[in-house]
Amino acid sequence: MKAIGNPVPPIAPDSRERHPAPPRAGALMTGLRRSYRVAILLAVISLGTGWGCGRSAPATSKNSKPSRIVSLTLGTDEMLAELVPIERVVAVTVFADDAGISNVSGRYPKDLVRVNDANPERIIALTPDLVCVAPYNSADSLKLLERSGLKIYRNDFVNDMAEIETGLTRLGEQVGEPARARELIEQMRERRRRLADRLRAVSHRPRVLFWSAGFTSGRRSTIDEVIREGGGVNVAAELNLEGSAELAPERVVAADPDVVLLSYWKDDERQGQIASHPILRQLRAVREGRVVSIESRYLTSVSPFVVEATERLARALHPESFSSEAEVSP
Repeated sequence: MKAIGNPVPPIAPDSRERHPAPPRAGALMTGLRRSYRVAILLAVISLGTGWGCGRSAPATSKNSKPSRIVSLTLGTDEMLAELVPIERVVAVTVFADDAGISNVSGRYPKDLVRVNDANPERIIALTPDLVCVAPYNSADSLKLLERSGLKIYRNDFVNDMAEIETGLTRLGEQVGEPARARELIEQMRERRRRLADRLRAVSHRPRVLFWSAGFTSGRRSTIDEVIREGGGVNVAAELNLEGSAELAPERVVAADPDVVLLSYWKDDERQGQIASHPILRQLRAVREGRVVSIESRYLTSVSPFVVEATERLARALHPESFSSEAEVSP
């Protein structure tokens, strides 16, 4: 096994809440001015007039499907691309175009609006009929969006694949595509069933440790499921860690994993931190070349694309189970 990339930073889109520094006076004034502008927009809305470039708010009936969807999370960028025709989406995150972390790079037209924050003024001006947000979006911005009367869908944090299915079901209902959501969920389950059948006869499951710049993933995480369903034993779970957790390099060496699992973002940054780390490079798994790298867009995904990471890990850990077929996925 050979490392083929660089671990992603511990904080990535859709992974965990950001913790900004306390605002300075200038930032507070900017926030006040923005709130004032948004308040004017809200007043215009309440009077029933148009806004933006003279466009009025879209009139939607209770049973109509949203046709002007704004996505403020990479997870919903990915799910929307599978659920609805692209023309029903009017804005996605800037992360959607990053092929290192996005599974929908190139799927959205270049002239579609890209956003990098939950700026209420800009979002309201897009006249959306559904806005997809996440817990890590600014609390103040979310409050202003809610006050605007816009329909909000909250994409919750994901801890396992069952929660990915739940989120897909909920979003499918919000966009009026419940049947398509069920179809995508069944495709996920079928791939997982087929993989489980392939690995049923495996007699030895190597102990695998996920490492990303001082962090690992224990129980109650999608990476824990990826490791288990990929035919391994999660070392972080053995250490009684849950979710995303810090792990000192000394504990990594003491745990002595059979395999080190990395996620990489840039193809041209090989081996990354682990090869040059003064402690981790002493690991038996590193010295003997038992390092597996999987693209971040699969391994850290909070959408159905995470199943691809499970299949890739299984092929790396148990190549003998795939000798008769090059690929698992249809």
